[in-house]
Amino acid sequence: MTKRIFIVAAWAFAAVAHGQQTNSLHRAQSPDGQHANYLHSVQGLGGQRLKAALHRVAQPARVLDYGGKGEGYTWAGFAATDRLPDGTVRDRYSPEQRPANGLNAVDGMNIEHIWANSWWGKVVNAAYCDLFNLFPADAVANGRKSNNPIGEVDGTVAFDNGSMRVGRSSSYRADSLITVWEPADAWKGDFARTYFYMATAYAHLAPLWQTPEGLLTVQPNDYPTLRPWVANLMLAWAEADPVDDIERARNNAVEAIQGNRNPFVDVPQLANHVWGQAVDQAFYINAADTAPQLFVPAASGRIDFGLRPLRDGLQAGVEVRGRNLADGVEATIEGEAVAALVPTHIGGQAIDEGADLRFDVRPTRAGLWRGLLRLVADGFEQVDTLVATFVDGIPAYAPTDVVCTVNSRRFTARWMNYAPGQTYTFHLYAERDGTRTPVEGYPMQTADTAVALSGLAASTAYVFAVALADGTASNEVRVEMPAVEPVFTASASALAFTAVPLAPSRSQSVRVTALEVERFVTTAAVQAPFQVSADGLAWGTVAEGYGGNPQFEVRLGAVANAGRYEGELVLSTPGCAARVVALAADVDPAFAFVETFEAASKNAYAAGQTEGAACAWLMENVLVGTDGNDRRNGARSARLRTTKNGADYATRLEMLDDKLGGCDSLWFWAGPYGNDTGARLNVSFSTDGGATWQPVATDMAFEKGTWQRFGFAIDTPLPVRLRFEGVGSTKRINLDDIQMSDHSTANAVAAPRAANPVVSVYSTNGILLHRGPRADALRRLPRGRYIIR
Repeated sequence: MTKRIFIVAAWAFAAVAHGQQTNSLHRAQSPDGQHANYLHSVQGLGGQRLKAALHRVAQPARVLDYGGKGEGYTWAGFAATDRLPDGTVRDRYSPEQRPANGLNAVDGMNIEHIWANSWWGKVVNAAYCDLFNLFPADAVANGRKSNNPIGEVDGTVAFDNGSMRVGRSSSYRADSLITVWEPADAWKGDFARTYFYMATAYAHLAPLWQTPEGLLTVQPNDYPTLRPWVANLMLAWAEADPVDDIERARNNAVEAIQGNRNPFVDVPQLANHVWGQAVDQAFYINAADTAPQLFVPAASGRIDFGLRPLRDGLQAGVEVRGRNLADGVEATIEGEAVAALVPTHIGGQAIDEGADLRFDVRPTRAGLWRGLLRLVADGFEQVDTLVATFVDGIPAYAPTDVVCTVNSRRFTARWMNYAPGQTYTFHLYAERDGTRTPVEGYPMQTADTAVALSGLAASTAYVFAVALADGTASNEVRVEMPAVEPVFTASASALAFTAVPLAPSRSQSVRVTALEVERFVTTAAVQAPFQVSADGLAWGTVAEGYGGNPQFEVRLGAVANAGRYEGELVLSTPGCAARVVALAADVDPAFAFVETFEAASKNAYAAGQTEGAACAWLMENVLVGTDGNDRRNGARSARLRTTKNGADYATRLEMLDDKLGGCDSLWFWAGPYGNDTGARLNVSFSTDGGATWQPVATDMAFEKGTWQRFGFAIDTPLPVRLRFEGVGSTKRINLDDIQMSDHSTANAVAAPRAANPVVSVYSTNGILLHRGPRADALRRLPRGRYIIR
């Protein structure tokens, strides 16, 4: 939940950067409904300057808390932004129609981030909760979208539900295919304008962008932020799918909640002035308007220059930018102690480009200074208010890095470098029940102009001030640290299962993090046929876990009928909003074994084990790949690094569990990693727990850039496990979606095989027990483990 942190200084002031207006950042839309008045101040700019100005006006005044339970949460926002007249939820990712659930989460749907939260290192910030970045989405489609960049799927298609596709794309580079998601044509312009908004409103978060998928899309800078291939594609989509009434209505609804708008919806041509062919041209809402205009400062605005030392006075500037003022403007300042104003006349061309009007104030007393800036032209006059707060001593500023969470309670106190080279005495007090007491360890001496404070108490007010040895002191700054709200999260937002009829699926784990909660008891509930367990032994529809990190196992119970099953896992604890994990399962005789690697995690080639969705795997010179060069169906695939010139280290991906029910057919996807060539693949299987191996395919070679599905007949009723080995030069191969059908199913791949081949059957210690037709061997031998060749 977003923390509300309130900061109050002893002096009443609003610290605003040089020349920045505090008014009109969130003006209402103009009556004609076509242009937003809040964009008045960005006119006359283009390219980088325009994007910087849009960044200021696009900031949300507030965001909802993230989640799906009741008023004040993002699903309550969706009730206003994405609910259709018939009571269903608009889904831009799927043709599914689901009824809305009041202000609560909808079964089978997720909160989907257009710009994946993982791109920011999963930091919970304003972008994480911004409704312009969020849409309700089908849980399955959301899972397949994953954290991939947007693009055009022009290669192998891995997923297509009619509203969204996931697959390989040359959008990034023709010779380096990446996995992207592509929306339907009807929504491409909407998503493009969302991309423009996110790249503008959150460019200041650029240092947090870190994942390969995110860095395919954005550059960690203020401008242009979007990579050229993304900007060009989004410009094309925005032109092909113009703004419609649905998008305008959502813009209005988000403004009612957050207090800000998407400027690229209000004025679509803005994007062309920031990234397109008009980047070197100044933007105007109405280019044909011939009336004299000033864009900044705003008419009747208030410009606050914040806290200043009385000793130094105020030397500051105000940008003057407008148009159609050929003879320029005359400038005057009315107010106490104004020492200078330069220039007093600004020419018309300088106003078109933006001129800096400098002034000097030399007050004689502390407190609030107020002046009037008057700009006069022929038939034109504008008056703005200038304010500054003067401190007779050292200005101490509002703190930065104010954090109050279960893990960290801190802020950084700051003040002006009033006396360089001298030592400051820093005082810190805590206030409780009207009583102020010094915090242990303070006052302290420092030559710095900031102190980082940590280990603070929640629900407590702190006051800080500094002083010099000669008695010169600062103003006091008061910081209100709020109560710490509990943390209650789940390790997954969606789980997907596969199973065969009459058998439960393999289970998957969900770990809960519970901090500062009322009771450390978590209840996990599902609806049949899904099942949940706290220990992996006792299964039902409800389970309880205890402590700060309980873990639950979830699976699909045995069902008789093939088909698709959907549900949800609801995790709850007293005093916290419930966490909902979407569940989906596909039941088919061919799904006796399906390994997608979506549940696996291993980021190094060193030998080790990992748990997949279908079994445990031994990986040696193998990792679970997620970067832009990994070929995969979904978010993850296995990446094998092959041996070099017969080196003595192994490259193998090997099952550590047997698949019961034998194997009729084996399928898997495979292809070279990135632009690699030369790697080859050997595939074998074992029916004796890995003691001996029988070949399925040898020296499989792959052409550069290919990604395809392979099928082989194995035809064994015995418990079976697989091994994949990479051979050849030091190159890499991707494997994904490994699938085996039960021996009893009639869905074998097309491959020649004898109707009843002759086999030799050995005991596990190598004694020949039988030689003859396979069917005779299987009929005559008692149940047990054997080696068949």
